[in-house]
Amino acid sequence: MIDTHCHLNDSQFDDIDNVINDFFSMGGDAIICVGADIASSQRACEISQQYDNIYYTVGVHPEDCENYDESELDDLLKSKTDRLVAIGEIGLDYHFTKENKDTQKQAFISQIKLANKYRLPIVIHCRDAFGDTLDILHQYMPLYGAVFHCYSGSLEFAESLIKMGIKISFTGSVTFKNANNLKEVAKTIPLDAFFFETDAPYLAPEPHRGRRNEPKYVFDTAKYVANLREMDDNELIMLTDRNARAFFHLNA
Repeated sequence: MIDTHCHLNDSQFDDIDNVINDFFSMGGDAIICVGADIASSQRACEISQQYDNIYYTVGVHPEDCENYDESELDDLLKSKTDRLVAIGEIGLDYHFTKENKDTQKQAFISQIKLANKYRLPIVIHCRDAFGDTLDILHQYMPLYGAVFHCYSGSLEFAESLIKMGIKISFTGSVTFKNANNLKEVAKTIPLDAFFFETDAPYLAPEPHRGRRNEPKYVFDTAKYVANLREMDDNELIMLTDRNARAFFHLNA
């Protein structure tokens, strides 16, 4: 099982050794630690060097777009290690503010261009900004793949992404009682179109909701979706992990 998106670089993980050990002791294979600004991207790289089968991404989240400096991110990419698997998380977020839309778009486009330059896929954060995100992806297509992390859109939107070759990633939010539309997406889209993540320490799945999320809970999300699809747990995990390995070029 692969946790394709978590934030081991978050300050909540002051017991990181235990968190990682718990995941691997349950049969976990790999974790991708995701950057959200320059500092957390650097920390993600450090963590990947300290532990086996931990990979990382670098990127500037839309909430930090005002501080985005292309040259800083380019420097990180120039010094990348063989554990770097993507640029992310990047994208658009209009949930809390729409006043800096242009700045968000500029940072997003810049990072797509860097991903193409360094031949890396991108990890997309999209919240309440589906139309603008899709417009940018049509104009500035990521050449080495893209995944919508923590997918929260409609089935129709998911199908439009899949037609473009873009992957979907599900967090524990698919297990929430009021997530009927998301359950329909998880139940319906093709098996080769998605994989799983935790987004830890956020969005712990049922029955852990309200607690700090951890990589080991990715198993709960996968089992929940397997039940939705009336599939064997292990078969779904095998298939979606294969998708993740291919997308991120993992060798773990």
